[in-house]
Amino acid sequence: MSNNILGSVLSQGRKADEVLIVSTIEKAGTLKKGTIIAHDTLNEVILLQVTHKITWSDLSEQDLFLMNENEELAYKIIQKSPKSYILHSIIVGAIRDEGEGPAIFGGTTSFIADKTPEVRLLKPSEVKMIYDKGTLEVGRTVDGHKVTLPINGLIQRHLSIIGMTGSGKSYLLGLLCEELALHKAAILIIDPHNEYIPMAQTLPREVGKMLYSIGSAVGLNTYTLDVQKLSAFDFQHFTGMGIGSTAIVERIIQNLKETKSQYSIQDILQHLDSQARKGSPSEKAAATWARNYIQTLTNTGMLGTSEPPMREMVNANQTTVVAMSGVKERIQQFIVTSILQRIFNARRRKEISPLILVIEEAHRFAPSAEKVSSSAIMRTLAAEGRKFGICLVVVSQRPNRLDSTVLSQCVTNIVMKVKNPSDLESIKNSAENVTDDILNELPRFERGEALIMGEAFPISIRYKTRSDRKTKHGGKNVNFVSEWQKHNQEKNVKKFNFPTEI
Repeated sequence: MSNNILGSVLSQGRKADEVLIVSTIEKAGTLKKGTIIAHDTLNEVILLQVTHKITWSDLSEQDLFLMNENEELAYKIIQKSPKSYILHSIIVGAIRDEGEGPAIFGGTTSFIADKTPEVRLLKPSEVKMIYDKGTLEVGRTVDGHKVTLPINGLIQRHLSIIGMTGSGKSYLLGLLCEELALHKAAILIIDPHNEYIPMAQTLPREVGKMLYSIGSAVGLNTYTLDVQKLSAFDFQHFTGMGIGSTAIVERIIQNLKETKSQYSIQDILQHLDSQARKGSPSEKAAATWARNYIQTLTNTGMLGTSEPPMREMVNANQTTVVAMSGVKERIQQFIVTSILQRIFNARRRKEISPLILVIEEAHRFAPSAEKVSSSAIMRTLAAEGRKFGICLVVVSQRPNRLDSTVLSQCVTNIVMKVKNPSDLESIKNSAENVTDDILNELPRFERGEALIMGEAFPISIRYKTRSDRKTKHGGKNVNFVSEWQKHNQEKNVKKFNFPTEI
């Protein structure tokens, strides 16, 4: 038996796509769950993924019943017992030549064992075809094969990155951005938690960087909204002020539009001051409340007379982060609406480079259960952005809470550890090539493990993310013990002695 041969096909398993393979401990003992192996047929190479392996003594009555179809082979297994493995595997695809050279397909046209019962390890050319698909290196498989992705294959369609908190999503996304930046990519990241500022700041010197802050976020520039594009109802949305206050602001804005070619937030505040000094008691109170609300909003620095130019925000060989930590969610949603609409319009007019648009916490900006200010433009980008050169990357820990239209338009999916049953169901409904076996494995993924699947990947590839990122990771877990020790040593903190008796 060749060193490349693992064993022989025994029979079909309990499911239509399951195959049982008999192998010796010497041949299959080191095989790991998730390894892809090959079975040659008359027309193609069927690709099988090992789901688990058991010894002869662990076989169930159903497995024994299936072996009756091949009594001679079953007898040989008994002869070798207990030095035999039964490998359970599923059919994941095939390699065949349909006239343009060998290619990978998600389905098979052949019958198992119509040429030979033998099952073998992959050839080097097959390993390259399955795993080494491009220049973007992301990690290694369970059996040590390097996994590289094709850049165009990855970003010419929308992409989702899904995984629960602590699964390694932000580390993986930072790695992808780091690699794409080296290819002169135009990247813009909507960053609700300020996780990606360290990554952008530590990119190589030759990569352009632009950081915007909203509210209390720390950045190089402040992203401002043009106050002249805001309505009284936008101010109500931001602040939660009452109907009476909103009506006064509406009258003031209408008056300013009629009397001034350009006005600022200070003009609105001055008119509110004037209203608060005259009129009926109810009008004075409403104007005072409106002024207080809008002054608080003004103190964030997010209101100005213009917005940052699109060519400043988006450019080839530039990574831009819009950091929004500490800002109310509805304000984040409104700012994202403004940014995404401007990007969409600019790309339609070809005023900016094609770009990768990353939306972290995407379920905030396109929730499934309600409509928010950013919902419509998120759906528009998901449906139409690709043809205008916008690759939408939606990142979420709760796919069940993400608008199904947005998620379904992501034809490439990178899925990390997920446990919640409703989230698993959302993945099953939206992603390609998802089987029950895949879903059952996701809750058991380790930190950093990922599964990539979709249009550009006929076979789902499971790998462990590289740990040698060059840029700084901003989403690390807090080290509670070291933080407690550090704060305990601070000199300016007053210490109190608790009485031993009351």
